[in-house]
Amino acid sequence: MAETAVIMELNGAGGVKTSLASKVARLCTEDSVEPLLNHPCRIPASGFNHAFRKTWCLRITGEFNQVRDIYAYGDGEFANDWGLSPANGGGLFVGNMDTGDNGLPIDVVLHGANEYAVATGIIGTTGHSIEDAVNGHPYYKDQSTPVKNFDECLADAPHLVDSGPYTDDFYSKALVASAKIPHQAAYGKKTAKSITWIYNIF
Repeated sequence: MAETAVIMELNGAGGVKTSLASKVARLCTEDSVEPLLNHPCRIPASGFNHAFRKTWCLRITGEFNQVRDIYAYGDGEFANDWGLSPANGGGLFVGNMDTGDNGLPIDVVLHGANEYAVATGIIGTTGHSIEDAVNGHPYYKDQSTPVKNFDECLADAPHLVDSGPYTDDFYSKALVASAKIPHQAAYGKKTAKSITWIYNIF
């Protein structure tokens, strides 16, 4: 039997993992795996608002000798397609480390540490950005470059989430993401977008 890969979302104080199979992850202003239309992202009168941070990892099970080099990328058009006014600093941003894997360690046994942190902010208004000096993500906020614009993460230059290797069923390190919303952003319903995960398997 070939391997099975599923994207999982982590929520709540303990980082409860929920499969996103047959679901659509939604950026919003609450920490919820399925917020439906509750607490949508809001455009501020000035400055920036943020979606509550999302934490996504890859769960791989089945038959394989080794999995390594897990990357994520998009089509380079998240900011434009969502009307986030990239010229004014808006976009989808992901946690970034100065060196090594960019993914968030979420399992002491698998990754040597659990650095998961629940998403925070003002429910219904704005989340805290990954890079906020006070309320940002503890794992990323003190890096010299704590976030990367996900529209720079393309098929030929993907974002390294987890170098591995793994030889048995596992949860990968996690991709941490948040939308940054300037006051120039466009109102209205946004189209669904895809994040592609790739890995080497032996």
